[in-house]
Amino acid sequence: MFTVKGIGRLVSLFLSVTALVFALQAIPARGQEVAVVDVARVIDASNPGKEGQRRVDNLKKELDAEMDSFRKGLGKVKENDPRLVQKQAQLAARYQAEFSRISGLLMVEFRRVTNEWLKGNKKGITVVVPASSVIAASPATDINAEILRLFNAVNINFDMR
Repeated sequence: MFTVKGIGRLVSLFLSVTALVFALQAIPARGQEVAVVDVARVIDASNPGKEGQRRVDNLKKELDAEMDSFRKGLGKVKENDPRLVQKQAQLAARYQAEFSRISGLLMVEFRRVTNEWLKGNKKGITVVVPASSVIAASPATDINAEILRLFNAVNINFDMR
């Protein structure tokens, strides 16, 4: 019923679009150092990202079961029955809302952690850009491991507030 892609992939897509808007402004001036982070890879590999994905996967299972139960309750009906279509739309909206909420929580914390790293780094890095918006970069600019280490220490409360 629903397609589940990694939360990190959705966040990465969002970052790519926004990064393109600011790409020209983000070009560092002489003397500035740039670091690159693969947002999707770090989020997907992180403890918070795995927890967020687990919650999305569990929701998908619940919504699929709810749809199956609803379909069985109607008996033999065609797939284009308006009641099925309406229920499918309702469940898809619930799924999308929760997926977006969890992705948003992850992104807020990811940005916070990245900014924290940026302020405390000893490498002279002044700009961190998502790898998805970079055409080419030296491996020395990769800070994935450092950001992942910090992001793994984050505890995100995914419960509804």
